[in-house]
Amino acid sequence: MTTQTHHFRATVWQMALMGQRYLSGRKLRTVLTTLAIVFGVALIFAVNLVLPSVTEAFEQSLSTASSADIRILNVTGGSFAPGEVLATIADIPHVQAVSGVLERTITLPTLADNNPLGDIVQIKLIGIDPAVAENIRPFPMSAGRFLAAGDQNAVVFAAGVTELAPELQVGTTFSLITATGLKTFTVIGFIDEQGSLSAPPMYMTLADAQSALNQPGLINTVEVNIDANADEDAVTKDIENALGSSFQSDTASSVMDSVGALGIAFSVLDLLGFLALFLGAFLIFNTFRTVVVERHHDLAMLRAVGATRRQITTMIMIESLLQGIVGTLIGLILGYLLALAYISFIGQFYHTYFAGITIELRLIPSAVVLASVLGIITALLAGYLPARSAGRASPLEALRPATTARVNHAARWSLIVGVVLMLLAVALLLSGSSGAVGGALLFLIGMLFAAPGLIIPVARLFGPLLTLWFAREGDLARGNLARQPGRAALTGSTLMIGLAVLILITATISAFDVLVTNLTNAAFSSDIVLIPQAIAIYDTVIGADDSLATRLRALPETQTVASLRSAATESNGQRLQVFGIDPGAYPRGASLEFNEGQPDTAFSALASGRNAILTPLARSALGLEFDSDFVLETVDGPQTYHIVGVASDVLSFKVNAIYISQDNLAADFHKTEDVLLYLRLNPGEDTAAALTDVQQITQDYPQFTAYLTSDYGGDLIAMTNNVLPLFYALAFLILFPAALGLLNTLTINTIERTREIGVVRAVGGTRGQIRRIVIAEALLLGIFSAAMGVVAGVAISYGFIGAFGIIGWKVSYTFPLLGIIAAVVIGVMLTLFTAILPARNAAKLDIIRALQYE
Repeated sequence: MTTQTHHFRATVWQMALMGQRYLSGRKLRTVLTTLAIVFGVALIFAVNLVLPSVTEAFEQSLSTASSADIRILNVTGGSFAPGEVLATIADIPHVQAVSGVLERTITLPTLADNNPLGDIVQIKLIGIDPAVAENIRPFPMSAGRFLAAGDQNAVVFAAGVTELAPELQVGTTFSLITATGLKTFTVIGFIDEQGSLSAPPMYMTLADAQSALNQPGLINTVEVNIDANADEDAVTKDIENALGSSFQSDTASSVMDSVGALGIAFSVLDLLGFLALFLGAFLIFNTFRTVVVERHHDLAMLRAVGATRRQITTMIMIESLLQGIVGTLIGLILGYLLALAYISFIGQFYHTYFAGITIELRLIPSAVVLASVLGIITALLAGYLPARSAGRASPLEALRPATTARVNHAARWSLIVGVVLMLLAVALLLSGSSGAVGGALLFLIGMLFAAPGLIIPVARLFGPLLTLWFAREGDLARGNLARQPGRAALTGSTLMIGLAVLILITATISAFDVLVTNLTNAAFSSDIVLIPQAIAIYDTVIGADDSLATRLRALPETQTVASLRSAATESNGQRLQVFGIDPGAYPRGASLEFNEGQPDTAFSALASGRNAILTPLARSALGLEFDSDFVLETVDGPQTYHIVGVASDVLSFKVNAIYISQDNLAADFHKTEDVLLYLRLNPGEDTAAALTDVQQITQDYPQFTAYLTSDYGGDLIAMTNNVLPLFYALAFLILFPAALGLLNTLTINTIERTREIGVVRAVGGTRGQIRRIVIAEALLLGIFSAAMGVVAGVAISYGFIGAFGIIGWKVSYTFPLLGIIAAVVIGVMLTLFTAILPARNAAKLDIIRALQYE
């Protein structure tokens, strides 16, 4: 070991001891600073535990257990004719057995109370060919028998289904929804296996499944068994090469891809994770920065007695590392508890819609690493950057008290920089959707720069009010802020951001409330609508064949019946929902809000050739222009479609979707079942009586519920309004780190002014006057932070709402007056509340000890 290395280690050890003594000697400050790390790490860790757990649980609810060696699907997930596909696969070397399967997870409606299906909400309907199915896997029976060729309306369940439906036994009959209406099936046996409880498997003959799903002669899955010693990957590749690009193995596709409508929900959760990451990191950084700035004099003293810049930086880094490690460990524990609580909450929702599903919280290594690295690295950076600045200053310069001229000069330059940034931000905000987000963020940064320069005029502006309320204590509070505008800006910046985000959320909620209301009022031009169990997630919906629409058209009061059909596919790597409509009837039952193109021209074009109307979200995701061509994957291979319009309605505006004709949907995707129906009545008809007639018909199709369109539109708007409190709760949750940061900095500021408070007490100041000074200062800070937060909130809300135009959403900006009022009231009240503890501690200080402080 060299002398230089030994000296370095000794220096590091000495700095570590000094850092440890400093932290242990200032327990309250250390606890408050560490608490910032705890909160940030806990939020980030909880979000990154919950997201994968929820995703995995949902995937399990849709996945199918199979003991086949290889499963082959069409890239669209749709159904196809089995003949050529099965023959091609059977000729591949090492393929031992091939079986065509038709399967779909379906959501069951609520039937009679004596329904033997019990608590089953979803079921996996699996149609197999009994003659070849047992070549793929064995079916050991625990009761009854397995399916045989020629069986009709017979089903076999996995034995585990009795946990959800104990009344099911061999010989039990039950009603099942099908595309042709309710059909009666009989249980003939139970397979000796648990099966999935989120969607219990139910086996029937392939012919029965094709009839139930309105897919005559079609399958959607090929199960393949290969020789025992064959290379599975090699055989899979041979199969995919032989079938071409229209087919792929099940492992090459994602279950989540088939449910594009859920992408928005998961994007929102990702946004929450990012927001937690940002607020947690900012809270840690701001707290550390406040602490190091307040220790500027102490660090200068160390420099004066011989400490080098490197030693100062090393000491702060060690202190930061210690607090980062401790805070991260506690944050991981708290984050895990938060994740458990959140999983418990959303588990109630899952049990409502996916009976039997269990969301298990797994300890994911990547989440641990992310939260740990963020907590420790942010603590180190937060300590390093201010410490490096302090270390650069000469000892004499650092020890010399900052003059009013120097303080004002620094604040003035900070204000100039901030104003320049805000002017640039305003230009970006006014430039259109493309620059809106950048303008919003730049404006917020400009506000942070301008804050020190604005604190002095704000203090002067509201000084008379403080004098009126607090007399001389108000003057002292105003002087404290004016003397140290940088410290005041640091204290108020966290609250400013919290209030700005509060205004952003309230403005966004208001804008989307208006958007949904307008779309709902414009979307439905029918009198009666038939809605399936799940809107937008049509993969789990069994629709109806033409028999339902035919019966509805036969009603004497009916003028027009329009229907919607659905399939799924992809284009340019993006999953798409494909809606099939009758171009002649659909506009008379429902309306689309067009962003580009003309309705009459677009609907007429759908009736001739492969033309499509895209939703704004789909056009944005695909990066396409109006009146251009794009390639769409179909069951039978790629097809070129032409864009004749960009439009959506309240049910499709949040989905990557396209509208094509029902003839093209049948030809390219083999889908002919209606999943949504609209009825327009003859003029003057009694809508209530007509609804009763429709409900009589839908008793045979319980997967649909009939509503008066006006009532359903009102329910959609009410549903939106019912969700809004959850977002308001999120807004207030975001204020928690702002309150914590405010408490941290107010308390630390009070600690650092211990000697100053002792002087005030020594010259006759009472404990009550000390409390009033601290509270008056906090009130002025609250007013300052609220004003800054309002300005920043209006700017960033305008930017973020304007940015929705990038994806084609016509979201109009509504001035968030109520949000601004709430932000001002909450900001001031929050500041006063968080000032109670620092004011109480300041008033309790012993005069002698305060004068001896440091």
